[in-house]
Amino acid sequence: MGVAASDGRFLWRYDAPANRMGINCSTPIYHDGMVFAASAYGAGGAVVRLSKDSSGGVKAEEVWASRQIENHHGGVLLIDGALYGANGGNGGGYLICLDWRTGEVLWNERDPDKRRVRKGSVAAADGRIYYRTEEGALILIEPNKNEYLERGRFDQPDRTSLPAWSHPVIANGRLYVRDQDTLFCYNIQAK
Repeated sequence: MGVAASDGRFLWRYDAPANRMGINCSTPIYHDGMVFAASAYGAGGAVVRLSKDSSGGVKAEEVWASRQIENHHGGVLLIDGALYGANGGNGGGYLICLDWRTGEVLWNERDPDKRRVRKGSVAAADGRIYYRTEEGALILIEPNKNEYLERGRFDQPDRTSLPAWSHPVIANGRLYVRDQDTLFCYNIQAK
């Protein structure tokens, strides 16, 4: 839903990506007059186009909706017309790439003939996706609509046995990774 920043007045609502559990953790994405939102627990994701209605209010019209992008908590990125994020809920999931305008699955890492990239959290910097799986592996991915392009991977040291749900954070050439009560910092600046 959308509200006016000036006074909190209700503007529009669209419920397809809202799950029955009332849990929506992923941040919506706004681009080119459209909003993308997603959640897990059977809901999926959708894009709506926002426009003025005849009364001067805001109308939200569905562009597409899909259960192929049930983003639990790891976030979704929009890069060059493609959405990158994890599809899956409490039972696990995998990395997927969808077309922003149509919702068509461009590729996914669930297919048995590919290396599976399990559910995780995303961040982007300097033309790369930094992806952290729930198991703790950190993966450097080159955004590409046609195929999954992995450019590096490492396992976090001193990994706990709990799921890694915190998002990677990138600031001032540093990658910050939290695992429960531990924080790691990696220099990722180009030399």
